[in-house]
Amino acid sequence: MEKTLFFSITNTSKKKTSQSKLLFLLLATIITNILCGEDFYNILGISREASEKDVKKAFRSLSLKYHPDRNQGNQAAAEKYLKINQAYETLTNPEKKKIYDIYGEEGLNQEQNLQNRQNMPKGPNARLDMSVDLTELYNGNVKEMSISKNVVCKKCHGTGGKLGHTHKCPKCQGRGVTLQEVPTGMGFSLRMQNTCPQCSGKGITFSQICEVCRGRKIIKEDKKLRIEIEKGMKDGQTIVFERESEQHPDTIPGDLLLVLKQTPHNFFTERYGNDLHAKFDLNLKEALLGYNNKITHLDKREFYIESKTPTQPFYVRKIAGEGMPQHKFPSNKGDLFVKFQVRLPDRLSEAEKLLVKEMFE
Repeated sequence: MEKTLFFSITNTSKKKTSQSKLLFLLLATIITNILCGEDFYNILGISREASEKDVKKAFRSLSLKYHPDRNQGNQAAAEKYLKINQAYETLTNPEKKKIYDIYGEEGLNQEQNLQNRQNMPKGPNARLDMSVDLTELYNGNVKEMSISKNVVCKKCHGTGGKLGHTHKCPKCQGRGVTLQEVPTGMGFSLRMQNTCPQCSGKGITFSQICEVCRGRKIIKEDKKLRIEIEKGMKDGQTIVFERESEQHPDTIPGDLLLVLKQTPHNFFTERYGNDLHAKFDLNLKEALLGYNNKITHLDKREFYIESKTPTQPFYVRKIAGEGMPQHKFPSNKGDLFVKFQVRLPDRLSEAEKLLVKEMFE
């Protein structure tokens, strides 16, 4: 750091004042460096977005420049070399780098407290119902769904504070826990150890709050989910999106459970396993003399069913291989069961009545 010093030789009192100011500035600089430490990125001359390759490149260049073998007897170079190595060791270690980026150098001193908090419990799962029709379950489909949920603030990594600007927690003195005397009512008291409520067990607190989440640690985020409905899926089947539930800094996100809810179909009325059931209306003529009717399936494929003999009301006809595809094995299909209902006319003319009587005489 370059310093410009001003001296006065015309007035003794002014000289003493200047020296006092200079001494104050030097002491302030020393105290600031002790409390805050020099930024590791500045030491290596790189940005916070630098890659690991950039870190190694900067380290090689600076370590050659300040190596003790090249600077024998130079105390400043020796101290600089130690700082370069400390910065390199931290920024090339993924775990230490993450702690340093969030909590600064004070976080490295409380590394054990922070690592202990990484064994977090899993948060609750969330459930959503999604309507699907039988056509989608037969053919498969890909849909998108937009959801809005709480997520951990990316700016502060869910700490609620400005990254790197930390100090030792004043309540627990960096231990992450506090001791509490609890009277038993019998003249004795119990000493209980609790997680520090001020720093949540981290041992450090932030000097400034995060400007994005304003200290709340979480923000609202809209996200689109790509939902793949596979052939043969069933009503009530669940699609699991791992760790897509709402986030919280102190828990691992739960899963988002998307439950398929089948809407009614106008022809295929029921499904049992991979078998489909349908109802088909026949008029009196078709029921007596036979029929040849077309069915349009869920994949828009058409096929015909026919009969040349009378069909009894509520007769069920099985059509093999025309049911639902088996989930995960769509080439295997269930059967289609068609129940015939005979549709009688509401009324007959006198001539029609005579014809019916003659038919049955």
